[in-house]
Amino acid sequence: MASHARPPFLVAPFLALPLLCAAAAGAAPGRRAAAFDVTISAATRLLVVAPHPDDESLAAAGLMQRVRAAGGDVRVVVLTSGDAFSDGVVSEERIASPTAGDYRQYGTLRERETIAAMAVLGVAPAHVTFLGFPDEGLCELASRYRSVRAAAFASPYTRRDSPPASEQIVRGSAYRGVDLERELERLLFSAAPTLIALPDPEDEHPDHCSTHILAREAVTAVWPVARRRPRVVHYLVHYGQWPIGPEGEAGARLRPPAGFPRAAGHWMTLPLTPAESAAKKRALLAYASQMLVIGPFMRGFGRDNELFVEGEPAVPSDCWCGGANIVTHLRARRQPPRHKPRS
Repeated sequence: MASHARPPFLVAPFLALPLLCAAAAGAAPGRRAAAFDVTISAATRLLVVAPHPDDESLAAAGLMQRVRAAGGDVRVVVLTSGDAFSDGVVSEERIASPTAGDYRQYGTLRERETIAAMAVLGVAPAHVTFLGFPDEGLCELASRYRSVRAAAFASPYTRRDSPPASEQIVRGSAYRGVDLERELERLLFSAAPTLIALPDPEDEHPDHCSTHILAREAVTAVWPVARRRPRVVHYLVHYGQWPIGPEGEAGARLRPPAGFPRAAGHWMTLPLTPAESAAKKRALLAYASQMLVIGPFMRGFGRDNELFVEGEPAVPSDCWCGGANIVTHLRARRQPPRHKPRS
């Protein structure tokens, strides 16, 4: 997760949390969630798509454990290295004015933390793929820099305009939406998932809603016929002050946030066993760089259940990028699959 899309109070999270919880005590509770009705077995092949290092653990650490315990396969793909989190770089490196090199080093640290967190959950490093696309730039790739004819986007943080060579799945990939979609398509073919977990389109972080747009496009390109697609569930990370508040206090079950659009899909809750919940909390602690700055927010997801949303919104959700809603400018790109998917 990157920094400036977070609520302002998280700049001083340990001081502000008690005040916020007290102020929110009278807020209306969130909607109820139905039981998680996805069958998990040894045949399950789960692919978790995360915009940043830690999103996969915040949202689906329990689900990953459940699939592994059943003998299924778990794969994780992280689109960015989370290297544009300025507050994190300043806190971790104690540098007032970070350079491009500092941001790149921070991204490497966050990738290492992801590998450590996945080890806690039993996911091998070979099953974790980092794509190295621009943190705080995915909405640009989903809009102005989407076409193969567009110039590559240049990160104002790392000064990169392409993923590191070691993280390129398709040689020559640059910071364009079409290149990211091609890499996601290649991963979809190789992983052959039966279940995919994506960011929810209602997520208020530009990188998250853009990940939904780009990943759904890749899924549709690989499986043009909807009934043949893997089952897709969505997870929410950023929505107002959620999950901190009366529906997200320590020790409470995680509930859907109040005000979430009722036509934006149906909620499902996955209860975690005590062992699964404990392992999830240990995995979150592996993200030491994030705990340093946004610890209360991170711990807000360490509950005894996980929430998912199934179904697309009746009306396309807004996705804001630099003050513009990119959804209103997107044109559907429908092309034949570039590879033959595994059955």
